[in-house]
Amino acid sequence: MRLPIIRCCSVLLGVFLLATPADGQKSRGDRNKLTRVEIDEGGSSIASARDAVQILRSQWLAPPMGRMASSDVRGAGGGRQIVLLYIDDVRQPDLESLANIPASRIVEMRYLDQNRAVLLRGPGHESGVIEVTTLDTRL
Repeated sequence: MRLPIIRCCSVLLGVFLLATPADGQKSRGDRNKLTRVEIDEGGSSIASARDAVQILRSQWLAPPMGRMASSDVRGAGGGRQIVLLYIDDVRQPDLESLANIPASRIVEMRYLDQNRAVLLRGPGHESGVIEVTTLDTRL
């Protein structure tokens, strides 16, 4: 009876150790966060925040609930809704502002899905939010 329990525990421990990153390695897989390390590893094709999102997290630009295109998402008033953008906690007029942020200035980027965006940012954020933190806020 004891032997199968010990074997089971050994197998579980082995699986845990294989799934845990070694010292010095960053864990990948948080689809709602984009780190400085990931951007640097993206290579020279990532020159701006827009490039980082398009190359590394293109799903952030997709409309909520699996609709075909961001421009097709309609708000309560019938107007078009797209993912909103905040740079250093300042709301931007549109996603094109991502092109103005050099990749070298990005500390971190986060995506808030529609539920989290409304909870944290309030009504009007139903299409989701991309939050960019730059070096400017760390000074």
